[in-house]
Amino acid sequence: SGISGDRSCVVLNDIHIDIMDYIVPASCTDTEFRKMWAEFEWENKVSVQTNISDMNLYLDHILGCTNMKCLTPKQALSGDCGFLAANMYAKSVFGEDALANISIEQLPDTGALSGHIRIRQKAKVWRCLSETR
Repeated sequence: SGISGDRSCVVLNDIHIDIMDYIVPASCTDTEFRKMWAEFEWENKVSVQTNISDMNLYLDHILGCTNMKCLTPKQALSGDCGFLAANMYAKSVFGEDALANISIEQLPDTGALSGHIRIRQKAKVWRCLSETR
């Protein structure tokens, strides 16, 4: 068929892939989370910059944007202490793990949220998670 000189061409610019379609919330035990956290080599630390002033709403926003599951029990996130820390976990459909830890506080003078989200993986595969705020 190559003899006739006909060529087929696929324009790759028209193909759009959203990596979030391949990430699903997942569960693991505290022990498994800590073990993976210690083993994973790649980490990205993202500063929190948001107009959201409620810490639990911000956590829900991050969980929705990243397709991650919050592993920290709801009762541990309740109360009004001005601080929130939670562990999150997701897995790709290809079996790759992504861990995250959010640590934020509400500044008493302005009410704004301040803190960081740390994302860990075996390798620098899911950088897009750190770009989702």
